[in-house]
Amino acid sequence: MPSFASGVPPVLNYGLGSLGESVSGLQAYRKAGQIGEADFKTLDDLAFKIENGLLKLVESLERKRETGDWIDTLIIKESNVAYG
Repeated sequence: MPSFASGVPPVLNYGLGSLGESVSGLQAYRKAGQIGEADFKTLDDLAFKIENGLLKLVESLERKRETGDWIDTLIIKESNVAYG
């Protein structure tokens, strides 16, 4: 598994870019009359919520990298004693 200690996982930036493309598509669909104003607003609000969540995640990961609080693996190290 690659280490992302030197930067934010690229997939998050891809996600942000793809989300921006989706919003552009929504605007084109609305302008062409393919979706109504209510549907556009619902989808645009969801995209805004997702974008803010991704931006907060990126900010949190960057902060962890800067403070040295980065965990490079999802493997939880625990004792098997609890499991008998």
